[in-house]
Amino acid sequence: MTTRPSEQVAGAGDPAPVVAKVVSEVAEVEVAPDQSFFDLGLDSIQLMDICNRLNETYGEVIDLFLLFENPTVTECAAIIREHQAAG
Repeated sequence: MTTRPSEQVAGAGDPAPVVAKVVSEVAEVEVAPDQSFFDLGLDSIQLMDICNRLNETYGEVIDLFLLFENPTVTECAAIIREHQAAG
């Protein structure tokens, strides 16, 4: 049985692999850490799906506008790390 990111414990380890898994599931392709989600051809509906999945896992961390401004696994993981450090 495969564990979905939302079933993992938030705050347990580096969020980058979880973000990469979520984006890969939505995009249906493997994604490099610094590859732009826009280069993958993701649309706003798919980006909202990514936001929802990440927020389900980590709490209300990322909104759609932050995702548009930080459209890579590396950038999203940094936002989550900052949120974890502050909270």
